[in-house]
Amino acid sequence: MKNILTIFKKEVDRVFKDKRLIITLFILPGLFIFLVYSFIGGALDNVINGETFEVAIVNPTNEFESIYESAEKQRIENEFISEEMTYTQTDIDNELSKRLVIITITEEQINDYKAKIDDEDWNILIVFPDNLKDYSGGSANPTVMFYSNPKDQASAINRFKNYLYSYDELLKYSLFGDTDYLAYDFQTSEITENERIGTIMSSLLPMLVIMFLFSGAMSIGPESIAGEKERNTLSTLLITPIKRSELAIGKIMSLSLLSLISAISSFIGIILSLPKLLNLDGGSLSVFGLDQYLLILVVLFSTIFVIVGIVSVISAYARTLKEATTYITPIYILTIVVSVTSMFSTGASTNTWMYLIPIYNAVQSLIGIMTFTDGIGIFVLITAVSNTVYLVGFIYLLNRMFQSERIMFNK
Repeated sequence: MKNILTIFKKEVDRVFKDKRLIITLFILPGLFIFLVYSFIGGALDNVINGETFEVAIVNPTNEFESIYESAEKQRIENEFISEEMTYTQTDIDNELSKRLVIITITEEQINDYKAKIDDEDWNILIVFPDNLKDYSGGSANPTVMFYSNPKDQASAINRFKNYLYSYDELLKYSLFGDTDYLAYDFQTSEITENERIGTIMSSLLPMLVIMFLFSGAMSIGPESIAGEKERNTLSTLLITPIKRSELAIGKIMSLSLLSLISAISSFIGIILSLPKLLNLDGGSLSVFGLDQYLLILVVLFSTIFVIVGIVSVISAYARTLKEATTYITPIYILTIVVSVTSMFSTGASTNTWMYLIPIYNAVQSLIGIMTFTDGIGIFVLITAVSNTVYLVGFIYLLNRMFQSERIMFNK
């Protein structure tokens, strides 16, 4: 029993006397779970509520306005109640004005707003016929046109379709049993089949590709540096005539190549399996042309250098293979959080600064490539150049770490 207590005390002391292990074992897991769930919750809230939703209506009616206003106000009130917030009717009205912009336009402006929807600068257009209230049954039903962009994933689009159905039910009562009042003409922006499939794929592939890139680097990086350090084989290399900078470059390049091969293999497997996964017609490989695949390779190749650089620096700092894995895991979780943004994206960012942020720039570049965004080649170039700068920084840092006797021979 004494020996058991001795061993127990030794292991407990080893953890609680090491500040790094206290942080990684007790603080970081809870912190990162909190951050991940907070981010996902916020992202889902943005998908559900979104930014300001813009609707243009031709020949609006008071009844339809009453239907959507009462429904939207009820949704906002329910949110206030669920969040246990104190509110007034004015608070609800103010929140509604932030979320919903409804304007009345003329028939001459229909094509202008269709063009805005095509360019993703507006959400929906609803056109009521001017003789809507003249229908008395038995003749052609008045047709309502509903125009939207299939790339627009705002949940309010489906809500407004439901408001139309509710309005239809209201109008039916005036016909004493007529089962139909409105006819619907749902129209969407014209996009090619490849654009449609690319939009679907852009919500999944960036996340999966980044995860595979990191998991590939994570599976071999710590073993190559921290593992050799733990087994004292790295110290043998350090006393040879080879330059430390050459050792750093060689390590990063070899790890990058192996991780890239692993990621490309995973990428091809994903592409081949997506038709069944998403019930797509035809092979998903044919969606993209040679130029898109070249851009994807540029993004993958530059991003793997950043990921391997991060893994290599952490592995060099760690004293053991297990410690390196412990340190890298929170970074991996953070990478997943960043890559998950593709699932809630409505398109690639046009802000140049976003393509200077490591990992996030790869996610945005892949979204842009897969959605055939105009000018994405420039953003991919910015991503590649910025990632190359990060690579140089990691090589320099790893070289300095290899030259540090305290870091290399710390046990």
